[in-house]
Amino acid sequence: MTLPKLDYDQIASQYNQRYPEAQYWERGQALSALAKQVGAQTILEVGSGTGFWLNLLSQTGTKLFGLDYSMGMIQQAKEQPAPLSLTRGLGTQLPYRSATFDLVYCIDAIHHFGDHHAFIAEAYRILKPGGALAIIGHDPHEGGSRWYIYDYFDTVYDTDLRRYPAGNSVLQWMEQEGFQNIDSKTAEQIRSIHIGEAVLKDPFLKHNATSQLALLDEAGYRSGLERIHQALAHAKEENERIVFSSEIDVKIFLGFKP
Repeated sequence: MTLPKLDYDQIASQYNQRYPEAQYWERGQALSALAKQVGAQTILEVGSGTGFWLNLLSQTGTKLFGLDYSMGMIQQAKEQPAPLSLTRGLGTQLPYRSATFDLVYCIDAIHHFGDHHAFIAEAYRILKPGGALAIIGHDPHEGGSRWYIYDYFDTVYDTDLRRYPAGNSVLQWMEQEGFQNIDSKTAEQIRSIHIGEAVLKDPFLKHNATSQLALLDEAGYRSGLERIHQALAHAKEENERIVFSSEIDVKIFLGFKP
């Protein structure tokens, strides 16, 4: 099955628009707590992007490493205040020695790695005994989540089902590779409501803010925006209140190397 690929070099300079400065990030707090739990001295983020999450971890006083395939993203990450050791590479072929890191994690990135199981196997290899792997992101295979983007933009939901691994599969692969104390839980609950035209100011609605929309060509993206504008116009004509809601559970899948 051929999955769509996104050239992050083209959107790297705009990518941080998805991280509002005033936002409180429970994912970051969960990572900090995990780093303290395992006494992490060396931390690697795979799919490190602009270095946003690594920079949040800089307060832990650990050595921070980031790996990304996009040189554009790596250049952006170099602008972070925290000192980061950055490398270009693939999530399925991690260019590090075995037993190097105390914590390996990825956030909203595993769906870009292609062979999800291979990434988990590589993470196990490069972790020190007692180290932890954390895979953080939403699981479109789970029921209960709702994101208005899926409702208005054709193919986005079906594409996500093909790109993202199911949570149960992630846990099974961790077990097969030898991880112990495997667990999954909700790391963050995204609950946002945009009433009427306020949705047009949602930073996640921009074409290059998420891979879901960035994978659409210009025509596909404009078509989805037009549906939103039509829905707004219809609500105005009917004097109705229209709500665009996002209710997404961000999960953290954890495993520890014995």
